[in-house]
Amino acid sequence: MMKTCMKKHSFKPGRHAWLVTIAAVLLYGGTVAAADLSVCIDKSSPIAAVDARLAHAVARHEGVMLRIHVFDGSGDDEGFALKEFNKLTHNSCSLVLGFPVDTDSHNVPPGLLATSPYGHTGFVLVTPRSSKASTLAQLPNDSDVAVTYLTTPNLYFADHPNVQADVHLTEISALSALEKHRVSAAMLWQPTVIRYLASRHETARFSYHELDEPHARFNLVALYDSDHAAAAAMFQRTIVTMSDSGELAQLLAPYAQAGEARPFRRGAAAMLRRSNSSNRNGHSCSARKSAHKRKALPALFTVAQADNGKQKYKENCAMCHGPALEGRAGPALTGANFASPQSKFSVSDIFAILTQNMPSTAPASLGHVDYVEIMAFMLQQNGYPAGKKALSYDEAMRSKVPLVYREH
Repeated sequence: MMKTCMKKHSFKPGRHAWLVTIAAVLLYGGTVAAADLSVCIDKSSPIAAVDARLAHAVARHEGVMLRIHVFDGSGDDEGFALKEFNKLTHNSCSLVLGFPVDTDSHNVPPGLLATSPYGHTGFVLVTPRSSKASTLAQLPNDSDVAVTYLTTPNLYFADHPNVQADVHLTEISALSALEKHRVSAAMLWQPTVIRYLASRHETARFSYHELDEPHARFNLVALYDSDHAAAAAMFQRTIVTMSDSGELAQLLAPYAQAGEARPFRRGAAAMLRRSNSSNRNGHSCSARKSAHKRKALPALFTVAQADNGKQKYKENCAMCHGPALEGRAGPALTGANFASPQSKFSVSDIFAILTQNMPSTAPASLGHVDYVEIMAFMLQQNGYPAGKKALSYDEAMRSKVPLVYREH
């Protein structure tokens, strides 16, 4: 249900991006010495052309030959698993460019390392140029806002009752709805918005604004494994030089901004509370994490709800997410990558996406009981115990219990 970073941002590139990356392969293809720079670029990313330009600039600064390996991060019918990045760094290149890392969770594929962020981008609020709204809270009551299936902005409607979701299967469909005035705004991935508006010469008609919401901001990093630490260190030194001269900002614009994005914060009061709680009595973050791991998980549902949910999951979800929630065309719905402590997702966050986006063929078409029982089954499969009290629809919508995978 919650997409991985790459699935979340895997869109088909424009013709220009494809030509740039192919030209790089033709120019620098073949065997290269270990000292030369080899990078992997996702051709399905809307910033594929930016990644290629960056790679050329870095190679020029380092005085080395460049080899670009192009891969398709959108995957096939089974999707694109995180473990595929390990294969890329082991077999195809030293660095995987343009990997987006959520500033609120900092997750990277298991077994890999990441360079310091060299740029940032994220989800933006797109509005007609005539609109005075630059945030969700400023939109008029009962505003329809287009979002795409299974992306993070689906979470924001619970905190902003003045707007309601208009869910689309593709970014193109969501932007088309905005163009045709069927919705008041859209929440979409910034590089996709810019590419779409530029291709249709619509830039003057619309504005986009950075969303100050959880999991809306992403840093761009290069992935690598421990065998390529020297290449990563050289890359980072070159990025600092390019940043100081202003070259980096020019290369990334307008799809991303140079430097590291700040994570979401719910105002100064929340920051102060977090600071006080982290320093009180000398307790460290690691101590709090250890305490969190030892804390028993709450019983939120009954055995009967989970059993019923297993059958309903099989009927409505297994085709995309796998019979054991392991992921197929859709992402996995269990495990440490789905529900990690760093992601800070709550039960209500996941339930909101479940009720608004599922099943993919007919979002929001199931009954309240069906959604609750499927949620109970998902909680069970992520290690949560059953109890005597049944989970209700309203409780699931409000629950701030963290959704964190625990082996069972």
